[in-house]
Amino acid sequence: MDNLLNANGVSLRNQLVLARSEENWGGKIAGSDKLINVAGVGTIVSTTFEQLRNAAEYAQEHLLMQKAIRRFFVRNLSFQIQASVKKVIAEELISELTQSGYVRNNTQPVKSIDELLDLITEHYDNYWRLKKSGVDVGRAQAWTLDLLSVGSERIIVTEKLLPVFVQFVYRHYQETFQKDFFCSSELDELDYEVSLYISIYRSLLRSDIATVRYGMQKLYAASDAKIDEYANFHKRIDTIFNSILTNKITNYINKYGAPLRVLKSFILENGNASTLLASQELFNAAYADQIDSDYRKSKAKLNRGLIKSILFLLITKTIIGIAIEIPYDIFATGIVMVLPLIINLFTPVAYMALLRLGIHLPDKANTRAIKLYMDNALFSEPDESYQIRSRISKKSYPIGFRIAYALMFMLVFGFVINVLYNLDFNFVQIAIFFIFFGSASFLGFRLTGIVQELELVTERPSIITSIRDFLFLPFTILGKWLSDKYQKFNIVAVILDTIIELPLKTVLRLIRQWGGFIDAKKDDI
Repeated sequence: MDNLLNANGVSLRNQLVLARSEENWGGKIAGSDKLINVAGVGTIVSTTFEQLRNAAEYAQEHLLMQKAIRRFFVRNLSFQIQASVKKVIAEELISELTQSGYVRNNTQPVKSIDELLDLITEHYDNYWRLKKSGVDVGRAQAWTLDLLSVGSERIIVTEKLLPVFVQFVYRHYQETFQKDFFCSSELDELDYEVSLYISIYRSLLRSDIATVRYGMQKLYAASDAKIDEYANFHKRIDTIFNSILTNKITNYINKYGAPLRVLKSFILENGNASTLLASQELFNAAYADQIDSDYRKSKAKLNRGLIKSILFLLITKTIIGIAIEIPYDIFATGIVMVLPLIINLFTPVAYMALLRLGIHLPDKANTRAIKLYMDNALFSEPDESYQIRSRISKKSYPIGFRIAYALMFMLVFGFVINVLYNLDFNFVQIAIFFIFFGSASFLGFRLTGIVQELELVTERPSIITSIRDFLFLPFTILGKWLSDKYQKFNIVAVILDTIIELPLKTVLRLIRQWGGFIDAKKDDI
């Protein structure tokens, strides 16, 4: 006999029914809406460049369109001299996104242009008000680009189901998390609700601060009437997004969020999700199918991630090789050192490929654990025995562990430097090897996370895995540090944006305008 949905499950089902029953579900286009048609000239070139640019960015797949919109506004809005916002900016945004393959042609209603124009005008005006109020220029620009990029994406691609999922997860964790296991001060108590909300976005939706900022502004209906209060609101988001409390909750959800990640896929991919939720038996069967589907998608995502990582390494290494390594070899020795060049180019790539062979999908025990968790989350009332207790706590380790940890770094790095030195590497080539092998190790670590996102039951590491982790952990940590620095100043992306994208998009815009001019002349005949 089926158990009934609990209160949170009933609320989820009702909200899904409401979302699915809204007029024009699946799109915002009415039959009478006139659609935007973008000329196909330059589409192949624009799409090809976007693939190259995304490889250099190495961002989450679902954030690529948002990043492209952000770059558009960086190129087309002046943050030094205030200018009037014209309708052509909104038109060009849709044209660029269409030519770059983010938006299908003839799917956007003309009214989207006016919506985008209003959004751009609002946030661009707020930038100058923030600047005038004394907010740091860089911070004001970052806030503006965050809100513009996500807000524009929401106008172009309407999303109704993710907010329903977030509300369910938020209520679920409110019921099952014990706040005192995460909070260690009165300030933590005050920030807990916001930190939990942000952590859900960061861990289960893989959202960046731009998405969180836009979502929180909508959630709290933050008014810009008083610009000082508006600025303080966004400063608070910056603070809480990376706070110790938020990181603690995010880490926990990251580790134990597999059942809810599968539920997200179930909600987004099943048009009859609300009907299936009405029956425990039907839901459990469909949810089991969704787990298998997510395993398959995880494998495909892993393979795409491997290819993208290799492309990222090859593109970056080629640019650095041409700009630094080869010129230094010629300057220092008069010839190009071929062996170090080949080792630096292919060793990180070979490591990535070998690492992929050792990554396996979760087993049946993991599947059973995920199903049991979600069955309890939807069809059982939460009680004291069901409450989730944080397993993330401060542990005290002997000082000897810290000494051994430092020695591990010295031994591994020292051994590698000695091997490279015996292969006639100079200090520049050694530095480049460490940079790229460290980057490869971190990218590989991120790839393993694709599978770990679906793991609720963690397997004990084998002896071989433990030895591998011991040897490569120093490079992974180095790669993490390099990645953080790279994101702040992505030299490859800067080169692509200034040398290729800016002139390319300018030429394509002129071609589109010329085509429109010719069409107008034809209409006059």
